[in-house]
Amino acid sequence: MEESSPTNLDKQESFLGLIMSVIASDGHISEEEINDFNFFANKSNILRGMSGNQFISTHDKLLKILKKDGIDSLVDLCVAGLPDEYREGVFAVCCDLLFSDGSVISEEEQLLESLKIKLSINDVLAMKIVEVISIKNKV
Repeated sequence: MEESSPTNLDKQESFLGLIMSVIASDGHISEEEINDFNFFANKSNILRGMSGNQFISTHDKLLKILKKDGIDSLVDLCVAGLPDEYREGVFAVCCDLLFSDGSVISEEEQLLESLKIKLSINDVLAMKIVEVISIKNKV
């Protein structure tokens, strides 16, 4: 019997799932993107207290969902599990990941727009975040 995907994710799983979706959005996950994923995971407050084993287990769970159901389904699950107070910060982290390689391709741009809508980030704030992140990533 095939294992079904979970219907609920907690805030930690949701955060990791969203940043995983971002690095997978172009159809290829590079070593640099894996390093960026680990960097943001290691420095995030939302994951404080998560053990290494919990991180690996969560990573594996999210990767299975991504492979089985696709990015859109993973994003929807993650958005549903992410408390409102984390939405703006997670959007900023996702922007940072997307802009880290210096360019944003159309699939990444579409995901960013989708995240903006699904996370209820208003246009003015989204533009500010994108502007600051693009400036930051020029250096």
